[in-house]
Amino acid sequence: AGRVPLCGCQFAKEIMRHLEMKQSRFNVIDKGNQPTLVYNSYSGAIVALDAEYEKALFANGANGPSEIVDNLMDAGLLVSDGLDEIEHLKEISSACRMQSKSLSFTIAPTLNCNFRCPYCYEDGKRYGSMSDQCVDQVIKHINGMALDNQADSLQIAWYGGEPLLAIETVEKITRGIRSDEILFNASMVTNGYFLDGKTAELLAKNGVTHVQVTVDGPPEIHNQRRCLPSGGDTFNRIIDNVKRASAYFNVILRVNVDPTNGDQIYRFIDSLDQKGLRNRVKLYLAAVDDINGACANSPCYSEDEFASIEASCLSRYKMTGYMDPFLPGFNPTICGAVNKYSEVIGPDGSLYKCWNEIGYSDRSYGSIFESVASNAFEVSKWNAYDFCSDSECLNCSLLPMCMGGCPFTRLYENKTSCVSARKNCIKVMRAAYDFKHKK
Repeated sequence: AGRVPLCGCQFAKEIMRHLEMKQSRFNVIDKGNQPTLVYNSYSGAIVALDAEYEKALFANGANGPSEIVDNLMDAGLLVSDGLDEIEHLKEISSACRMQSKSLSFTIAPTLNCNFRCPYCYEDGKRYGSMSDQCVDQVIKHINGMALDNQADSLQIAWYGGEPLLAIETVEKITRGIRSDEILFNASMVTNGYFLDGKTAELLAKNGVTHVQVTVDGPPEIHNQRRCLPSGGDTFNRIIDNVKRASAYFNVILRVNVDPTNGDQIYRFIDSLDQKGLRNRVKLYLAAVDDINGACANSPCYSEDEFASIEASCLSRYKMTGYMDPFLPGFNPTICGAVNKYSEVIGPDGSLYKCWNEIGYSDRSYGSIFESVASNAFEVSKWNAYDFCSDSECLNCSLLPMCMGGCPFTRLYENKTSCVSARKNCIKVMRAAYDFKHKK
């Protein structure tokens, strides 16, 4: 009598305490240093264990203090013994990938580009820009899908080519599809050369909240790799643009790395500091991919080599404010390419599932000018993508955050592209802990 009723969360925990518990199969444990750290790739939690927590975890919660067991459950480190964690991933991922209320479109208003980057995978594609007729049809197509699915959110990613070569198209399509009834969000991938203050302000007014700009190292290296047809400096103009643009939206710098520039990252940071960009932009490293034989002309890093460089950067105090160490959690949607209500629209109105396919007509599954997919097999293989088809992935403790790697690589190259965390998870986990406790 007089007992305070339990709320739903408390009641669930009370029930769980009387069930057999087990460690999550998605725990990654580092006992090599003190304190012992555990990362759970489903929840994204990184937990430092003292002796009492460690004892409770390795005893699967048996006889542990209720507060400690609750905290281990909240972090996802302990789960019900009866939970099939793989089936749980499948169920949630399948529901998210079939979500029709949130629509996503990657739009390439042009495949033309003002740069001639030597590793660019767009070599060999059909080039061109959207006609007025195509722009009108894009608006009609997106609005039709939003109405048919009673969508409540709409995400647009502007891509290319160089999308800022077609800024008028970006404006016109945005005006045609944006409404007060649907939550609207846009992002852009650009080389940054035309991202001056006026353009940044215009993009912000058109709903752009995130922009990714590629900068490949300090000036003398960047200018060799991210070059105009006539050559010359692009670094300083881009960095000056980025500084102005950071006042309008989030700017993420992508650094494509290979053996020709991997040892210049810290000099690059010095260049950014000279421009006053620390804590104003974020950056991440990306290994140059061997798409269209990019690595035949210039060496590329192995997975081990790239993971080592990334972990080293994430562990360096010098990178603070640019590249803060963290490990993500569950990624149920995997990638837009394998989501039913996500489309990629080329400048001629062709439809694709993955942005790596833009411009390759044999990989298009239809057109915005058609009401029925002309290549049903092409779209069905993406929508039916099974992240559990690889036994190695099923046994990997990082499966929730990776979900089998890049679907394009698996479908077209018949191999699995593991995330770098598979090679450097322990180092990044430790770096994230150290970073938090030094702040």
